[in-house]
Amino acid sequence: IIDNLPEDSKAPEVNKASAGFSTSMWLSVSSTSWNSLDIGDYVKRNLVDAFSSVPGTGRVIVGGINEKAVRVYLNPVKLGANDLDIREVESSIRKNNVAVPAGTIEANNVDLTLDLGKTYTDINSIKKLPIKKIKGKIITLGDLGEIKYGPVSEKTLFKSQSPDALNENTVGIGVYARTNESTVTLSKNIRKKIKEVSETLPDGLKLSVSFDRATYIKEAIQMCYRSIILALALVVGIIYLFLGNIRATIVPAVTLPVSLIGACLGLWIFGLTINVFTLLAIILSVAIVTDDSVVMTESIYHRVEQGDSSLSAAATGSKNVIFAILSTSVILLATFAPLLFIGGISGTLFREMAITLSIAIVISTFTALSIAPMLGSKLLSKKKSRSKIVLKFEKIFKSFEEFYSDTLGYWIKRPKTIIWFMIFVVAFAGFLFKITPKTLLEKDPDRGVYLVFGKTDESSSFEYTVDKAEKVEKRLLPLLQDEKEPYQKLIMRVPGFGRSSQSYNSFIIIALLDNWKDRKESAQKIVRKAIGKIVT
Repeated sequence: IIDNLPEDSKAPEVNKASAGFSTSMWLSVSSTSWNSLDIGDYVKRNLVDAFSSVPGTGRVIVGGINEKAVRVYLNPVKLGANDLDIREVESSIRKNNVAVPAGTIEANNVDLTLDLGKTYTDINSIKKLPIKKIKGKIITLGDLGEIKYGPVSEKTLFKSQSPDALNENTVGIGVYARTNESTVTLSKNIRKKIKEVSETLPDGLKLSVSFDRATYIKEAIQMCYRSIILALALVVGIIYLFLGNIRATIVPAVTLPVSLIGACLGLWIFGLTINVFTLLAIILSVAIVTDDSVVMTESIYHRVEQGDSSLSAAATGSKNVIFAILSTSVILLATFAPLLFIGGISGTLFREMAITLSIAIVISTFTALSIAPMLGSKLLSKKKSRSKIVLKFEKIFKSFEEFYSDTLGYWIKRPKTIIWFMIFVVAFAGFLFKITPKTLLEKDPDRGVYLVFGKTDESSSFEYTVDKAEKVEKRLLPLLQDEKEPYQKLIMRVPGFGRSSQSYNSFIIIALLDNWKDRKESAQKIVRKAIGKIVT
């Protein structure tokens, strides 16, 4: 393919990135003493390769960089004095076997690309580049104008504001995760590399993490862990209140973690990861997997209370409920099975959850039919005394049973009322379903960052857009400098990212917020306050 490409084409690149193709981390290299040109040059020469070599990295990009290039400012008077025009200068440069784009020639509103070959590696060698020979004298490029290093484009602004340093020149480093690579693991590796690199940074440069997707992921996973622990505690407590026997409580309390561990083993076998969706499935499965063991334990304990021995009760009790447990499990599997065949992004989101739930159900059925009877035969025994808490709960529960029995008897005698009420409930549920907003995912989740996008008129100049962007930034600065406000940094770029970067009438301001545990307000509330500052 390379041999068939045009002469001036760059070699094709192959990049490895995750399917979502969104940056896992953004790092910022900032300074108040270095200009953006030198920062960008240092980042490209020293940091890009360093972070590209980190395990799990698929691709490293540089944002806000003003690449260093050679700029040639031709003097029209000198061109005329030597009877030259821009085309002759360009032709002479091309004849000198130049291949790599490195800058531009500017004169009389004309820009020409300047390329450098191996012969011309610095400013002095470029100045000696021969253009024309007149009366035995060689006219060089340096004789025709000024040559110096400068940015490829002067119409780019990228800076950051932090509480302890304002108007910092900044260059961003975006890190993409490799396909199937853990974002959390990549974050740990990148942070280790940051510590190594920071020790060798020149004076005046600061390297910090501006955005880390792993922070949001870890916080979401921690919330799931807390929910699982709370669910386990509530399930065990409720089982104890209903059975009134600590030994009887041990049986489902043991089978529950066994089922959950088995579900995690199933995730590993199927090549799945522990993420928000699989953890959600585990939380849901806590109640499902406990149900089988509770039914089995209650059946065995009921036989024990009737006077059977523990071993006999385990055998008889398990026979009584084996059909109910198996049929319930099959029905649940049939319910979640269709989720495995959903296509598109919905299938991607729910397939892992369906697999996790199915594995948990299968393992819970196995433990309920094997481990639960075995533990019941060893642990369950008839116990006459009950704790005060259990006795009080039984009293309350008995009152509820009587209330339920009376209420049920009252409404059974009025079937027409029940039918009309059910019709109303179904109709009202359909109405609520119709008016309820429908989205694929949660709208505006709190990720610890918010973006301010701005656009001016299509014909706006770069300077005009910068002026408008700085006015918006100025209104947000009081929030950044207020110690009570949860702000870490403001990053501004003109023009914006993506397609917006192709025109000069756009800008973006990125507001980085404190960690969730360090602030009381949600991102939505913080954004509303920021909007109030911008529009007033």
